[in-house]
Amino acid sequence: MARNIVVMEALGQYVEELPVEIVERKGIGHPDSLCDGIAERISVEYCRWCEENLGVLLHHNFDKVQLVAGEVDVHFGGGEMITPIHIQIAGRGTPSYNGRKVPMDTIAIEAARAHIRETMRYLDPVKHVVIDCFAGRGAAELVSTVEHTEANDTSFGVSHWPRSGLEHVVYETAQYINYELINQFPIGEDVKVMGCRRDDSIVLTTAIPFIATEIRDAQEYLEAKGAVQAAIQAFAEKQDHREVRVDVNTADKAKRGDFYLTLTGTSAECGDDGAVGRGNRVNGVIAPFRSASFEAACGKNPISHVGKVYNVLAFLAAQDIVAQVPGIREATVYILSQIGHPLDQPLVATALVHTTDGRLTASTQAAVAEVLDHHLEHVAEVGVKIRRRELTLF
Repeated sequence: MARNIVVMEALGQYVEELPVEIVERKGIGHPDSLCDGIAERISVEYCRWCEENLGVLLHHNFDKVQLVAGEVDVHFGGGEMITPIHIQIAGRGTPSYNGRKVPMDTIAIEAARAHIRETMRYLDPVKHVVIDCFAGRGAAELVSTVEHTEANDTSFGVSHWPRSGLEHVVYETAQYINYELINQFPIGEDVKVMGCRRDDSIVLTTAIPFIATEIRDAQEYLEAKGAVQAAIQAFAEKQDHREVRVDVNTADKAKRGDFYLTLTGTSAECGDDGAVGRGNRVNGVIAPFRSASFEAACGKNPISHVGKVYNVLAFLAAQDIVAQVPGIREATVYILSQIGHPLDQPLVATALVHTTDGRLTASTQAAVAEVLDHHLEHVAEVGVKIRRRELTLF
């Protein structure tokens, strides 16, 4: 059956030609990112348990994870947790299959702890966190969509490629801080990078938690902060040809004694709650000047939930369109489902493309459609890659 694929030329200015652009990335220890990571890890472990113990994949959507911030007393040289962080896991699953019980609560709580252990250096998932699971049974009509690989929602996925220059700088800078700079300075994982471009000038406003137990006084904090700022500045300047300025922890007020100190490396320890779906999109950034789905991809089942599968598919298809079709400068892919219909037969799949010469020929349209058609034909492979943790969803 022919698929409903439409390829159109993008109208309006290319994002790089706009006078202003704003892009954000929340780091791996941000409360929202922690919720995304926990939700996705629960889905992965639930799928693994079902495959190993039942030989099948069961319906689930563990995409309703909320983090309630704790309370901490923190100061130079130390601190203590007064009230622990609370993580509440909700959503739906399949608690039994063919008479055998599925230990959903145990799977969910242990998966949450595993994610925290693997992500955070100073946050102890037992000592500092209380985790509760309230996941219930999924609706029967949605359970069957997994069995028949049909869309379990009427929704859409959307993503674009390539990243703009600012998106690239923001994404790579956040990754650099989370995975490289953290090995050189006493900083935590709750990083946030907000980028603003005005014409050819970029400002990166970064929030970086410093570890209180590793810093003796204000002078040492200011010295470490200055060194961190210099390192980020040097890194960011290499990511783009335009002028870049890096600001770090702009809420600090030394005269008032206000410094960004944490005990655990995340603001979740005191005052900043989190929830699934409030952070980075599947393509790794929050870009308000771009099209985006507000579906929370993390935690949804990777077999039939289009809020997850179609967002990932759109991202992968956009990448391949740019890589495989000559003359395509940028692609944005939109895919819309109808609940109960096969995933490879969306109501419509659209690729909106910018060409290098400003003309969209019939042959180019056909080539773009072929790439998109290929991805839809192999949509089941998306779920496999997600379950194997080969793709990053936030």
